[in-house]
Amino acid sequence: MSIALTRAIKALSEGLGFHACGIAPALSLAEAPLDSPLRQAYERYVEWLQAGMHAGMEYMARTAPLRADPRQLLPGAKSLILVLQSYFHTPRAASPIAQYAWGEDYHIHMRRRLQIIADYLQRHGHEARPFVDTAPILEKVWAVASGLGWIGKNTLLLNRHLGSYTFIGGLITTASLIPDAPFTENLCGTCNRCIQACPTQALTPYKLDARRCIAYWTIEAPTLEEGMPNLHGWIFGCDICQQVCPWNRFAKPQGELSFRPKAAVFQGADYWTTLTPSQVKKLQQGSALRRAHPKKLLQIATISASQASKGSSMP
Repeated sequence: MSIALTRAIKALSEGLGFHACGIAPALSLAEAPLDSPLRQAYERYVEWLQAGMHAGMEYMARTAPLRADPRQLLPGAKSLILVLQSYFHTPRAASPIAQYAWGEDYHIHMRRRLQIIADYLQRHGHEARPFVDTAPILEKVWAVASGLGWIGKNTLLLNRHLGSYTFIGGLITTASLIPDAPFTENLCGTCNRCIQACPTQALTPYKLDARRCIAYWTIEAPTLEEGMPNLHGWIFGCDICQQVCPWNRFAKPQGELSFRPKAAVFQGADYWTTLTPSQVKKLQQGSALRRAHPKKLLQIATISASQASKGSSMP
């Protein structure tokens, strides 16, 4: 294992603006020790799929075998490099859009920087494949394995210093790097604020039922069918379980220019209902808002505005 290369990768990560970097050995999650956080997190994922809590996200079940072992994605892989980047702006804001989609699409922003690390590794004779929600990898599980935090009761990765408002990305590489110690503590303790605050009861400890989740319905759901919960003013995503999490009191506004919010994100659902699909499409350019088709976003805005007029308010 290369100490010098490991140090160089971490220094490069910091220089590129990532707020944390950890390294884990590439191995099969299904074959990890039974008492390890890796194995426990993976088994929770399998149980979640078996219970049908992934709702219409069939790709999660279809790619489950690949998610069990990242080495299937890169033959000869020996290490995973995980990075975190904060996107935190404010503890609580009157916006119907989750903070992660306020600025530039994080896929573009992070991929650009991860590719620089990949190029560096390749110049040193190692293959590397970057990923930012673009590969069947359980990023949160590997972030725990690389010492970056723990998976909280709201099912999000929590970091002591950054809280949960973080993007996770990384690389799988054939380089043999010095691994960090996995994060073995669970610092949620007896706190249940996220579970108590979820307005649709989508959360139970360490499990999210997408069938009840506002973020699922406003982003992932292929159709707006019967069973959709009250959206409580949201039109894209939901931040309630993050807004109430005590660990986010440590989060600081990150100041990344690429994540500067567009003015439209502070407009309520009523405003969005006045736009045309072409106007919505223009606002979505270069943003994670592109995840939702303009017509669906307008449909969601209309539903959310109607619900709000009957008693629900913007978050």
